[in-house]
Amino acid sequence: MPDLRTVALSDLHLGRKGSLIQRPEQLLPLMEGQERVLLLGDILDHWYLTQHQIEDLEGRMREICRRGGARQVVWVRGNHDAATEEGEEYALLHGVLYLHGHALYHKLKGNGSLAERIGDLNKRKFHKRISSRLNKKHWSLVDAAYRRIPQALARPLLWHWGTRRKVRKLAGEAAEAGDEKVRAVVFGHSHCPGVNRAGDLLVFNLGGWMRNTRACGFLKRGSACRLVQIANKHHEPRWGETLHETQV
Repeated sequence: MPDLRTVALSDLHLGRKGSLIQRPEQLLPLMEGQERVLLLGDILDHWYLTQHQIEDLEGRMREICRRGGARQVVWVRGNHDAATEEGEEYALLHGVLYLHGHALYHKLKGNGSLAERIGDLNKRKFHKRISSRLNKKHWSLVDAAYRRIPQALARPLLWHWGTRRKVRKLAGEAAEAGDEKVRAVVFGHSHCPGVNRAGDLLVFNLGGWMRNTRACGFLKRGSACRLVQIANKHHEPRWGETLHETQV
């Protein structure tokens, strides 16, 4: 498929009380004019939703992408939505590797392909957690405390030499499997937005939509790539300040 006008979002955590948005319809302004949408995991929060709620929100999310003009929607599984039936483990498109990012912080086992090992990680650790925290008071208290801790405080712990090495390793495996050089990596999971380097790779972190961090989106138009902060006044997400712009 040609290199379409692309947007990548992650870590919306729809359905969780601490998320900045609760309805997929609020995202329509971000989707308008996008030909390809990549949803990079934890879009829904299965841990706080019933199966009926999951099916409803997923259908509405895909409909909003289509209403915005998307010709292709790629849903990458994250640790909070690992049970998404039609999801992918990662995507490599025109030199950019898109993934949720939990594979950078959890050990991959086995000797299979990269997709098989990330899938195994999801099944081992996350696949069965649907509704595991729904209506459980102690998790409500944990969530309330979590929202008060600025996620930026964890950034030095989450981006270190070991993470850079893992990024390069995963990018190398994806490049070999896809027979395509990886020039940039886009992911979320850690909720720490920003741009880093891992050797010759440019690494975009999309942050998160929880109340203790900032949400960003990745926009690609041909070779031009931007990390853009999302302004969310009065629960109305809009594109905001460009934090980084480059050619890939």
